[in-house]
Amino acid sequence: MKTKLAPSLERSAMYRLCLQGRVSIDWSDWMMDSVVTFEGNQTVVTGEVRDQAALFGLLSFVRDLGVPLVSVEFLPTRKENIMYSNIVSIALKGIALAMGIAVIVLNILGSLTVENAIRLMSFGLTALALAAFQKE
Repeated sequence: MKTKLAPSLERSAMYRLCLQGRVSIDWSDWMMDSVVTFEGNQTVVTGEVRDQAALFGLLSFVRDLGVPLVSVEFLPTRKENIMYSNIVSIALKGIALAMGIAVIVLNILGSLTVENAIRLMSFGLTALALAAFQKE
């Protein structure tokens, strides 16, 4: 399960800019830890941008260069992906636990039918299966 998180206005994020042609300039004023590669007739610049304001400044700089901008891609960092995966995993496990507790409580109260027990346990098992697949 691959899901990308949206960039934040106030924290740094990784971006990949693809420019038409070969552009050989120093990107360190605009991007931290920038890496420049050339793929065919395109320049690919990957690096960390301080915040959204800095990203807009970078895009203005590229515009002022007069170089066609092919694409801009937000790259979620590994930390963000791990955090998102953990949140999803915890939520799915919570659903499974809640279904199990619901079966126990409803059974104690004497208001649980076999069909409802199967339905609730199915929801719980499905959530656990999704949690397991999500890790892969």
